[in-house]
Amino acid sequence: MAVTSVLALRSTLAGDGPPLFFPDPDVPAIFNFDQGLAAPETFPREDLVRIAKLVLDRDGPEVLDYFDPATGYEELVYGYKGLRSEIAKRIQRTQKRTIDPLGIILTSGSVQGIALAIAGYVNAGDVVIVEAASFPYALRYMAMAGAEVRTVPVDDGGMDVDAVETLLSDIAGEGKRVKMVYTIPTFQTPTGTVLSAPRRQKLVDLAAKHGFLILEDNVYGDLRFAGEPLPTLLELDRAGLVLQCGSFSKIVAPALRLGWIAGTDEAIAGLAAVRQDLGVGQWLARVMTQYLAEGLLEPHLERANQVYKSKAETAVRAMRRYCGDYVSFREPQGSFYLWVEIDERVDWETAARMAEREGIFFRPGERFMGDTGGRQYLRLAYSHVSEDVIEQGIATLGGIIARCVRAAA
Repeated sequence: MAVTSVLALRSTLAGDGPPLFFPDPDVPAIFNFDQGLAAPETFPREDLVRIAKLVLDRDGPEVLDYFDPATGYEELVYGYKGLRSEIAKRIQRTQKRTIDPLGIILTSGSVQGIALAIAGYVNAGDVVIVEAASFPYALRYMAMAGAEVRTVPVDDGGMDVDAVETLLSDIAGEGKRVKMVYTIPTFQTPTGTVLSAPRRQKLVDLAAKHGFLILEDNVYGDLRFAGEPLPTLLELDRAGLVLQCGSFSKIVAPALRLGWIAGTDEAIAGLAAVRQDLGVGQWLARVMTQYLAEGLLEPHLERANQVYKSKAETAVRAMRRYCGDYVSFREPQGSFYLWVEIDERVDWETAARMAEREGIFFRPGERFMGDTGGRQYLRLAYSHVSEDVIEQGIATLGGIIARCVRAAA
């Protein structure tokens, strides 16, 4: 009997590569600036414990079932209606956009929402436009769908929307169709840029003119601690072509694994059509419903953003003090990260290996883009570590960088 390797039995999709995760180096993490996680000191533990018990006592066995009998099977696809209603109220209040509960689908974090949006709208051969440096998981979903991914530059004003317009014309000339533009307009990952107001308006106008969907990744939108907020793409949309994803994992606590995508009923129906996992858990959905209904989210965000502001300021000061003119970066107005370019005078390959041996973890720039063009980047997450760790870790990194400066020719 022939012996077959299990690897030979993999599907085409599974055969495309290993799971998309970033294994830890062999040394312990002393200064862990790698993953973008909410700060543990911001977790509203007392409120979550209290509310978890409250909904169990108040709602009984329904809390632990698949769906609320009063709503029915709809919740197996869209998720708990009570939470969708609360999210819709908040969108109305903060973005001045009226959304029906059927215009919101609850997901396991925003990542599942992105996956559903791509599965619901992108066919093999469709063109998707993204920022030149972007969220790796989104890019992987696009590749798995067989999409042709095209990139446009990011500058201080965010995605270059003029480049999008040019690319639309070029792609049409090739006889192909742009189905989707995926963008992180507010605190873009990894660059931290914010799409300017004129570019936001132009992008939604281009979608209406050319008939493509915009997938607006807004998971960091509430994490602003400097600058003025701008209208979201969902707020500006009049053609029903924007899908906006959000997540409690970033703004409250990662373990909630609760996200959502909002849009018109018709647009969200495309995601519902491809969903097969029987929805999100009732218990946590009801916990977050009560959390929102009690008005706890906005005060929580205000407190959390003060924590991130202080950590960002510490990171900026340390970078300037210890790394000097060997690095360049934008001062963040929100979110969890510094996007740092390392000067070409630095032998960064050697420096990165030395940093790893010192237990300094960060996300290499090439994880976010296919080609860095010979430039040297790292993404440093300051959100979940203490300010002492930020200071000490960047001081250690600065010393390594200084030792790896190439001799002048």
